[in-house]
Amino acid sequence: MGCRRILKLLTANECISITKVLEKLEIVRNKRYPRNSFSTRLRNGTVNYNEMVDIAAILGYEIQFVKKDLPTKVIK
Repeated sequence: MGCRRILKLLTANECISITKVLEKLEIVRNKRYPRNSFSTRLRNGTVNYNEMVDIAAILGYEIQFVKKDLPTKVIK
């Protein structure tokens, strides 16, 4: 599943528009994010990992990598 589809699912789940997410992302990253160019980057798969981490945080999520072959018990 690509970033575009994930972002659409998360924004729909949180009842927030991508435009509102981009407005908050501009504040967090102190950088301008025009919707049309960001949409192009989503389609092309060129949104970087740090941007997706910030977007996830804006939506109240975090990104985790979980090894598939580990037992369900977490070892600390």
